[in-house]
Amino acid sequence: MKMAKKLLALVLTGVMAMSMLTGCASISSRQVADELEGMLKAANPKATVKAVDDDLANKAVKAAKTDDGKLKVEATLKNDVKTALSKDNTDKYVWYTYFTAKDMKKADKAQKIANMMTYKVGTTMKINTGSAVNAASVKVGDKTTGITAGDKYELSMKEFTIGTGKDAVDYVMFVVTCKAVEASK
Repeated sequence: MKMAKKLLALVLTGVMAMSMLTGCASISSRQVADELEGMLKAANPKATVKAVDDDLANKAVKAAKTDDGKLKVEATLKNDVKTALSKDNTDKYVWYTYFTAKDMKKADKAQKIANMMTYKVGTTMKINTGSAVNAASVKVGDKTTGITAGDKYELSMKEFTIGTGKDAVDYVMFVVTCKAVEASK
């Protein structure tokens, strides 16, 4: 009986370990999320960033590419990604960016994302809700004014390639969301 309990405990430990390793977010996206969290704390000391599945990033990549797999021209790409990411996200702010992934460290990726999401007023960093793709349509209940980004951010990340062979270019798409809340008075 003792041996059966030990074996069961070992199996349970293995199952729990595997469930952690096969979570929805990749290790790479969790590392970028950790770096980004540290950077966003300069603008919001309570900020947390959690890496989530790549659903939103996949949606953005799909909107950014033409039917033949090339990147759309910039103006069309921005409009199509904005439309894809704004749908069903009126209660949260949504930011996105993409860039080539060649020779970029996790901290460099996080810094590019943080630069898009923040701005500086004097020596103070602030979250730039105005740079969210859906900034004009975000609301809390019926309120569209007096709202801001909360403290819990979610990062969705997807690597993708445009072109083939020697012409192939690797990119990374990042989508960050944060639930909108009423601003503190």
